[in-house]
Amino acid sequence: MARYERFDDDVPALKSNPLSRSNISNDPEINEKIDLFVPTNASLSVEDERTTRHALITLNIISIVVSTVCGIITFFLAVEERSVSALGFAVDTILDVLAFLTIIWRFTSSHDQVKKEIYVLRILAVLFFASGFGVFIDSAIDIRHKIHPIPNHYLVVAVAIQTIVFFCLAFGKYTVAKKLNVISAYSDAFNTFISASMALSVAFSITIYNSNPSVWYFDPMVGMVISVTIMVYGVWMMFKSFREI
Repeated sequence: MARYERFDDDVPALKSNPLSRSNISNDPEINEKIDLFVPTNASLSVEDERTTRHALITLNIISIVVSTVCGIITFFLAVEERSVSALGFAVDTILDVLAFLTIIWRFTSSHDQVKKEIYVLRILAVLFFASGFGVFIDSAIDIRHKIHPIPNHYLVVAVAIQTIVFFCLAFGKYTVAKKLNVISAYSDAFNTFISASMALSVAFSITIYNSNPSVWYFDPMVGMVISVTIMVYGVWMMFKSFREI
């Protein structure tokens, strides 16, 4: 992994930090609050932790560029095709950019990690819920008015490429999150995984509709399922952030 320049506020005395790896390992209560899917007792050195944080920042910078480009392309194609799941995915990428910026702010410094973690969890929770709620409303409106998508093969190709890119980014972020072992890092990986899943579902729904127009409702139903998942995760993150106090 490439070496990064040290931030001005990266301090070597991380042992006194309330979220340092050594303290998390030795305090079961804090460990329960901070750890998510893969609890681990492995400790990181100061240099390794700094490099890992910088790696996560780099992945999020890439995510911002990819999300911006993909969001713009998908938005215009979704409007042309009248695909609610594609339109919801395009809107979600806009909110993703805000989430990625929040994660970058969270890990640019080792100062006040507890406060930053709580703030980031709450910001991500609001963004997740807003994104899911918007997609849910759009899906419900399309089902009510029986709006059929307009076949567009370019959109299938676009979202297929986005699926591969986002899955790769999600895997990279999850690998980094296992080392940092904090909820916001796992949530970042989950958010990117959801983006990949939404892109994949858009490709599937459009392909199915092109093969059988009678199942036009598959597209908005997929959007509703994904939106509910995002909202539930957002509520969970908000609940978790208040438990940190």
